[in-house]
Amino acid sequence: MVEYTVKKLKRAFFSYFKSKGHEIIKSSSVIPSNDPSLLFTNSGMVQFKNILMGQETNLKRACSIQRCIRAGGKHNDLDDVGKDTYHHTFFEMMGNWSFGDYFKKEAIEYAWDFLVNILKLEQDRLYVTYYKDMDSESYNIWKEFLPSERIIEADKNDNFWEMGDTGPCGPCTEIHYDRIGGRDASRLVNQDDPDVIEIWNIVFIEYNRTPTGLEPLERKCIDTGIGFERLLSILNNVKSNYLTNCFIPIIKNIENMTDKKYEDKLTIEDTAFRAVSDHCRTIAVCLIDNVEFSNEGQGYVLRRILRRAVRYAHDILKMQRRGHRKFGKRNSKRNVA
Repeated sequence: MVEYTVKKLKRAFFSYFKSKGHEIIKSSSVIPSNDPSLLFTNSGMVQFKNILMGQETNLKRACSIQRCIRAGGKHNDLDDVGKDTYHHTFFEMMGNWSFGDYFKKEAIEYAWDFLVNILKLEQDRLYVTYYKDMDSESYNIWKEFLPSERIIEADKNDNFWEMGDTGPCGPCTEIHYDRIGGRDASRLVNQDDPDVIEIWNIVFIEYNRTPTGLEPLERKCIDTGIGFERLLSILNNVKSNYLTNCFIPIIKNIENMTDKKYEDKLTIEDTAFRAVSDHCRTIAVCLIDNVEFSNEGQGYVLRRILRRAVRYAHDILKMQRRGHRKFGKRNSKRNVA
């Protein structure tokens, strides 16, 4: 595989889906404008939620790379960041959407075409899951691309998406990638194995859940999500998101200011490297989107993130306090993917 930079992967994604008739939609703010129940934008579908809920629109096909934060509320990864090589408080989510236009066949074909023919991922490292109880259609479509032993049955917990107790919902199919290859990794799918990871979730929004059950929707929609940093790590053949050029410039600055070296291990020092580099990106994005430090809401979460970054930088990495401001200036907008 050819080495990919942040810009190269974004160009490839937008170019592909534009060629398939999708309108490129800019990332919305990390502060949701249409959902007061969320502290932060936590997925690509947030800015399209009103459309998915039935709002009329002339938009039929869309693609976006959305800035997301998961550091408060239902989706909160703050306490996990640093302890492994793949959790983040800030990340970007690539996605494509269809609003009453194409459906399962095209959504699956686009995903396969982009991964295998554009990005050149090895086919024998790919596995997919589908909801066995109500989505035989996806299974039959996937049989055109994969042998049956790599098309894996899954239950409602893993492969059925719901917005809430009522409202739009539907089955999903997920694409997983085996970082090691050359083996049968089907038993490791959906088992939290760090080497067999989900890279693409395709949701088929075809039902409306009511208090009495499921009703078919007249306007069926597609909602997909791909973790940008995770896919970038695969394309560059590294096992850690923190070894991609989303993070390496920040980590090198930490090394220069602490005389310590990042080794991508599960040590306390490497945990600190990951936490500080992640939190630096999150703080920068929040400030860009006009989040202010405060005692409540998003501002309170931002304070917690800053405190956690400073604590790791000072207590573990022994960064001198006078270096905190200099480090922050070096690692603001230019190191946000």
